[in-house]
Amino acid sequence: MSVDAVTGDATAITPEAAASKFLDSLSKPAHILVAVSGGSDSTGLLIALAERLKSHSHEDITLTAATIDHGLRDASADEAQEVAAFCASRGISHFILRWQGEKPETGIMAAAREARYALLAELASEISADVIVTAHTLDDQRETMAMRDARRGQSGYGTGIADAVLFDRRIWVIRPFLACRRADIRTYLQTHGVSWLDDPSNEDVKYERVRTRMSLSRQPVAELPADGGADRAALSTRAAAWLDEHVTIHADALCAVGRPGLSADAAVVAYALSYLAAVFGGKSFPPGRAQMQRVLEFVSGGNLGRRTAGGVIFDLRRDALYLMRESRNIAPVSVLPGEKRNWDGRFDVENFGSTAVRISAPEAGNATIFPANLPGGVVKRAQAAMPSIVADGNEKAATVALQPRLSPFDRFLTRFDLTFADHLSAAFGREAYRRLPLFGPIDGKNMRRCGLPWQGLGATLC
Repeated sequence: MSVDAVTGDATAITPEAAASKFLDSLSKPAHILVAVSGGSDSTGLLIALAERLKSHSHEDITLTAATIDHGLRDASADEAQEVAAFCASRGISHFILRWQGEKPETGIMAAAREARYALLAELASEISADVIVTAHTLDDQRETMAMRDARRGQSGYGTGIADAVLFDRRIWVIRPFLACRRADIRTYLQTHGVSWLDDPSNEDVKYERVRTRMSLSRQPVAELPADGGADRAALSTRAAAWLDEHVTIHADALCAVGRPGLSADAAVVAYALSYLAAVFGGKSFPPGRAQMQRVLEFVSGGNLGRRTAGGVIFDLRRDALYLMRESRNIAPVSVLPGEKRNWDGRFDVENFGSTAVRISAPEAGNATIFPANLPGGVVKRAQAAMPSIVADGNEKAATVALQPRLSPFDRFLTRFDLTFADHLSAAFGREAYRRLPLFGPIDGKNMRRCGLPWQGLGATLC
């Protein structure tokens, strides 16, 4: 993968170059699963990869394609069959995956995204694929940045679409075309005599992305910030070092941040505390900027006391800042034999027994699991939000596995945040996240351009 694409540089590259650089950087042997909708972007990605593999022998790389039939339009099933026939004509193995069941009335795009990645990950597991690739483009990146700027009311904020995302701790999703323009992809397809399908939903103005695309088409093309993921990855690395030095996790339910850590680099403190709040609140995203700004002002102000944000209590004491889940709005969950469910966004519970179990917040807890030197009030609040597991007959279940869940990272983890997430996972006693399957030469310049420290990373190219 080109370094320009990795660092979020707005410089466009050709589809052929993007495919070549991705394949050259991929850890081998490799089985690639390509998500193909039949549109120009994904068809272009599939053809570019297939042509590169045909012209440059890569016996250690296998290519498979998959199309998701979301069942949201009458024509979707026929379109999936068209893609299947196209792949067959090219000798490319292809699967059709269908999103079954009832569809939500609201948030359909987000739900479809979740279903799409879940189906792809399941197939990847079945066929032993090492990586999933999707065809997000530079145009998609511009639209995403514009939408996020509109929501935040400021320009040039954030990193946009990540070039690599780890899904469900299971498999990396790579976006080799993130530095390619859609117009160049279509020109490439026309040169190769390949047509594509046009999804009518891409013209439906009820979707924010469509409205944004139409608005951008009437504006001069502006350069994207070249900051991209490099600064975010560097911040993640600094925050990981801060975490190791200043943070202790007790019983997976209480976070203690030493007071010296609160005087560290403000950007690092803001980044780390935001994600710690998401983890202890069981949320997929950190609290809103306004909420966190109030918390950060409170923490830096030095006045002892408590604040809440995102369902988390921030308790500032003389010795440390303590974070714990609020004890309210914690719904109980029943887990049937052989079932695995999540409780409060903070714990995954798997029932290996023969009877159902109920997980709820206890009225009182066992203080002996916490160090004796912790403040009593802090321990009491943390206990009140810990999981209590009771089997039928009110006997404690000995056949239940309970594992802390890092909600902002365990489903979708961007490459930008990988270093911090790894260190946080270790602090909770969990394994490291799966390594990104991209490699390159041991090159300090490349490492630094990716915003990562060179020493100790071996040959892994971010």
